[in-house]
Amino acid sequence: MSNAFWKTSLSAVEKNKILIRGYRVQDLMEHCTFGDIIYLTFTGELPTGREGQIIEMIVVSSTDHSLLAPSIDATRFVASGGVPLQASVAAGIISLGDHHGGAIEQCAKLLQESVKAGTAASAIVSDFRTRKQRLPGFGHPWHDRDPRTLTLISSAKEWKLAGRHLALAESISAELQLPINIDGVISGIISDMGISWQYGRAFFIIPRAVGLAAHSVEETTRERPFRTIDMNDVTYDGPPERDLPDPFAKYWIS
Repeated sequence: MSNAFWKTSLSAVEKNKILIRGYRVQDLMEHCTFGDIIYLTFTGELPTGREGQIIEMIVVSSTDHSLLAPSIDATRFVASGGVPLQASVAAGIISLGDHHGGAIEQCAKLLQESVKAGTAASAIVSDFRTRKQRLPGFGHPWHDRDPRTLTLISSAKEWKLAGRHLALAESISAELQLPINIDGVISGIISDMGISWQYGRAFFIIPRAVGLAAHSVEETTRERPFRTIDMNDVTYDGPPERDLPDPFAKYWIS
């Protein structure tokens, strides 16, 4: 039993040798795609089918969603202050939470636990309705036939990567009478590939970092520094202007 402070099964580095999950990095560089490496890193084994290719598609699908996304807005505001690239990208990444970027994790956890327990779509929907909670991964404010979801579902089925988790997501969609959104589709596909729900947010963080970097550079090269908002869009609804009460006024004025 090793008494080393750190233990990892992910990678090893020796003089002139780098291993990822036991494979030599130069071999992976020559023969594997980035999608293959994501699958290998998250599951411990190389793909046996087209898992890497569909992960590449997932990465492309979540790269950017323009200024509708809080993460993009956060990055551009911070970039306009004159900070280094990594700081503005970090600002966008930090903005990813339960309501923006977190639904993949939430939905994947729901699908994986429900499939394991044998819970039907109708029971899932009924439970969320009873608790008056929104099901993560369904519905979208802009897209009712999102080209990203349609392409991913089609490819997953064609490549035999769609299984019980994606099927459950489709059944929930039918019960809700709402389309599966991009988060829900990604959740179903990664679950069917055996990737733990705990990696869910990574499938948003990894590609979105690319879009954030591009928005940061565009902000600093095309726009004036120090981005501001129109003060006409700001409303103050606090107390009216007022004087300091005694003894504060006497203390500071005397």
